[in-house]
Amino acid sequence: MESLIDVAAKKAGIPSEVLDLIDRTFLSEVIDDFPDLLLPPIMSTLKQDYVNKGLEWIKQNVMPLKEEFLLLQRLYGPHWILA
Repeated sequence: MESLIDVAAKKAGIPSEVLDLIDRTFLSEVIDDFPDLLLPPIMSTLKQDYVNKGLEWIKQNVMPLKEEFLLLQRLYGPHWILA
């Protein structure tokens, strides 16, 4: 999964430093079950924050970003499919 994250980030123009800050293992765990549903919104969020706010902002806001990804998981994760 982590290699898929790296490829998606590269295609989206997100530097590897951003993934290092967020933690690839964390991202992998969030999107492990449904990568097609969750990878695009996660990459979009990362790119928007990187382009609009910069790497320094991401460094200072890692925890709120992780909470956003967990929200995406809750919204689009397994329970959504079963509903």
